[in-house]
Amino acid sequence: MTTEQQLIEEIRRQPEDVLREVWHYLRFLDHQRQEEQWADVLPGREVEQEVLDSLDGNASSPR
Repeated sequence: MTTEQQLIEEIRRQPEDVLREVWHYLRFLDHQRQEEQWADVLPGREVEQEVLDSLDGNASSPR
């Protein structure tokens, strides 16, 4: 039996409230993974916005 099959079997035996918690945790992990993919890009976007703000004559707002 594969790890995936073992997990599925164990999950099937859990009550609804545990299933909900597992679902929320999996969504959290997915969200974290997506944020990590953008982590190296986001600081550049902030700098780019500061440059655009200064070109527009607007004071840079803290982010």
